[in-house]
Amino acid sequence: MSEFIPTTDEMLEKARSDRNLRKKMVSEHLNHLMVAMGQVKGKAGTDPVISSNLQEGARLAVKLTEMLNAMSAKGVKPSR
Repeated sequence: MSEFIPTTDEMLEKARSDRNLRKKMVSEHLNHLMVAMGQVKGKAGTDPVISSNLQEGARLAVKLTEMLNAMSAKGVKPSR
């Protein structure tokens, strides 16, 4: 996986008009979220804050997945 690059205002502006870029960005952020959640999941049992953050991350992952499914249904293919 590539290094995480924070999203800039310029990237968001371009993604608003480029469906393929938008799908690629959502997909990359979902991947980074899943990796980050995997890295801390072992600590969740001992820290209620981490447990709460993992629950929030799971909810976000579901939302991102729903977004990707909706984009796929519209025929948007991720650019490479």
